[in-house]
Amino acid sequence: MGSQGLVAALCAFQLKVQPIHKESRAQYGLYADLQTVLATITPALAECGLAITQTFATDTEGRPLLRTTLRHTSGESETSVVPLVITEGRNPLHMWGGAVTYQRRYAILAILNMAAGIEDDDGDIAGTKMAKPASRVTDDFI
Repeated sequence: MGSQGLVAALCAFQLKVQPIHKESRAQYGLYADLQTVLATITPALAECGLAITQTFATDTEGRPLLRTTLRHTSGESETSVVPLVITEGRNPLHMWGGAVTYQRRYAILAILNMAAGIEDDDGDIAGTKMAKPASRVTDDFI
């Protein structure tokens, strides 16, 4: 089965989805939390016949995995599986929950080819003249 339906829907989604704003504060600065990511993408996903599911699995050695699947109403899907990186801490459930939330966010953004905090500024530079690229590459800096 091809993926024309999924690809077309993902292209339409990219045109419709709003920027994901970094509104939560952490020790190292602002970030987009899972709630913000989901609240931003879900309406555009649904409008384009797309949905994301995230489930858990284990590898052959019993290590936890996060499976993220982008699904289309045609039945087509794309899946990404990554190991869950869970650090040691005083409260194992708290550490697991934090790791899951963190990695769910990044897995969603990755499968949708998005990044939080990137505004659509194509129109801002459309009228500006771009610098002319170099005519040839030299080995002077190697």
